Amino acid sequence: MAAQIAARLLQNNWGGKGILMGGVPGVPPAEVVILGAGIVGTYATQMFLGMGAHVTVIDQSIMALQILWDRFPGIVTMISTKRNIERATAFADVLVGAVLTPGERAPILVTREMVRAMKPRSVIMDISIDQGGCVETSRPTSHEHPVYIEEGALHYCVPNMPGAVARTATHAFVNVAMPYIEEIANKGMENAIHENDALAKAVNTHNGELVHLTLLSGGGDDGLG
Repeated sequence: MAAQIAARLLQNNWGGKGILMGGVPGVPPAEVVILGAGIVGTYATQMFLGMGAHVTVIDQSIMALQILWDRFPGIVTMISTKRNIERATAFADVLVGAVLTPGERAPILVTREMVRAMKPRSVIMDISIDQGGCVETSRPTSHEHPVYIEEGALHYCVPNMPGAVARTATHAFVNVAMPYIEEIANKGMENAIHENDALAKAVNTHNGELVHLTLLSGGGDDGLG
């Protein structure tokens, strides 16, 4: 969803600078910078490229960048350092924060000073907001009031983005969850947990006690951007 929402936010009537994501002959496309080469970052890359944008992906893992570069040869990849993030945010028309540290708050990679140095009316989509956000100027918004302007940049920080495409999101969730639901129904909860390691890892409480390692250590729940 990041690409289709960003394309709309770049329009003048949404407060953007009036840029067509894919450009036209003689006019360059939007510059998109994605922080994070995980699941969200990968599919955001795919969709932004499909719309014709120029995409730069930043991650701390050279292996993750290698995999992404092999899959999408037209992208630019950069190792996550403060200097590289400063350079990339300075030219970005769209900045997508797709950073996840399982069990912990998302690290703040983009400081207020970096946001202030971005081009006026650039778009920031902090998809990490459900883990606290990776941009210092981010704060949660809602589908009713999805955007705000701070330091000259348009911020979109809706924690539950799939809620805007509820039918697709519901079908997608059921498609993935149904095999586990059927296994629990056929085997019973105890046997299903014992025989399926994926189910065992998903158990937060059992017999009235906390059993999930993340919860026992005081960390937050994992989430999907």
